[in-house]
Amino acid sequence: MQTRYIATAAACLLLFPAYAHSADPSGRTLRPALVKYLSERGDLCLGKYDWPIGVTEREAMIGTRDAIQMPVLQKVGLVKSSPGSAQRNVDGVVTTLPATRYELTGEGRKFYVARETTQVSADGRKIVRRGDFCAGKLSLDSIVGWDAPKTVGDHVETTVTYTYHIAAAPWTRDPEVQKVFPMVDRVVKGEGTMQLKQPLRLTRKGWTAVNSWE
Repeated sequence: MQTRYIATAAACLLLFPAYAHSADPSGRTLRPALVKYLSERGDLCLGKYDWPIGVTEREAMIGTRDAIQMPVLQKVGLVKSSPGSAQRNVDGVVTTLPATRYELTGEGRKFYVARETTQVSADGRKIVRRGDFCAGKLSLDSIVGWDAPKTVGDHVETTVTYTYHIAAAPWTRDPEVQKVFPMVDRVVKGEGTMQLKQPLRLTRKGWTAVNSWE
């Protein structure tokens, strides 16, 4: 038993210096984590998870986000509309209302990406989304800098600032699309100059991205 304990302690002493040394970040040690993160999670998406999407008469009248954006997506050939219905909470009662029903066309389905995300509803429930409609894919351009590592709970973390490249969908160049999706337009036009931030956490395998839903 004593021999086994000594061997285990020696192994820990061998591992710890390498782990501690990697806590001093550099562009070389941080870059693989960002490349991996953007490869897996770098989609620029619109938050339109579930299709078809219904727009009621009232929503069209007050100009909700979908009411403004769906006709533009239809104009560029990504969705098509038809008469339909949608369920809405009216005075605490779930009610079926007449609505314009928008669904993805064959061209639009090319931009629906299978990606799992988790959101927390207003009442604290976790909602798992299986896909989203996306306008482009980010990749790493260069690392601008990073914060001094700090201990967060049981982990060492830093936040990296970086610039990016983007493979943007052709329809993002349409002026009306740019108008109704201003953040998408900003990110597309910010290629190579806009700075984004990503938290990273140190593990025994090196730095890895900290996902916002963890």
